[in-house]
Amino acid sequence: MSSSPKHRFYVPALAAGVVRLPDDEARHAGGVLRLGVGDCVELFDGRGHFALSTLVSVTKRKVSAQVDTVQTSPPAAMELHLAFAIPKGKRLDWLLEKATELGAGSLTPLLCTRSVAGGETLTVNKRQRWEGHCVSAAKQCGLNTLPEIREPITLDALATSGPGAMLFGDLAGDTIPLAAAVQSAGRTITILVGPEGGFTEAECATLREAGATPVRLGPTVLRIETAAVALLAGCLAAGDAQ
Repeated sequence: MSSSPKHRFYVPALAAGVVRLPDDEARHAGGVLRLGVGDCVELFDGRGHFALSTLVSVTKRKVSAQVDTVQTSPPAAMELHLAFAIPKGKRLDWLLEKATELGAGSLTPLLCTRSVAGGETLTVNKRQRWEGHCVSAAKQCGLNTLPEIREPITLDALATSGPGAMLFGDLAGDTIPLAAAVQSAGRTITILVGPEGGFTEAECATLREAGATPVRLGPTVLRIETAAVALLAGCLAAGDAQ
């Protein structure tokens, strides 16, 4: 819109005064977009803060901006967390971007019996790549908050420590519609998505014993990334309808 700057940049250490854009953001601003001194941009720190700013120094590698006032976005009406078995290849990149766009508060790799990708830890390079996809999505869709990327966790551990009400997709006969589950779940929800082969019977039993609710979206088996996005979007839609 005309009253807002066209370009947004991620600056983790956002504060009033002159701030320097991170190297990759500076290269994009100065080298790719060819912005110049006096251009107005929006900065955000991924923790809910943002600021309109004016570029005061620009080269192809270094960019600084003047920030007068840092503002805070209002909290989300619903706090959603996503724990998921890691899908293969580009499907993971797509999941990270869409989960960010839908406002997931955290992303947790889930270690399951049938997991086929990922590992027990996130390397520095892998974490940086995940964060890059999340930042890119947040910049594009106007979000000022990034999801927290957490270390991989076993299903048993998450079942006893997941924040809020836990919902997991299942095709068993005793599942309930997602909208009904959201209505009784409260403000904080953890969504669990299993691997391509689904949660095992033992894993489903563990989740049920921990108080997790099995929910359904329809009669078909969904891929990991499809189920994750559908559940996040469904929770948001059901929450708005309350």
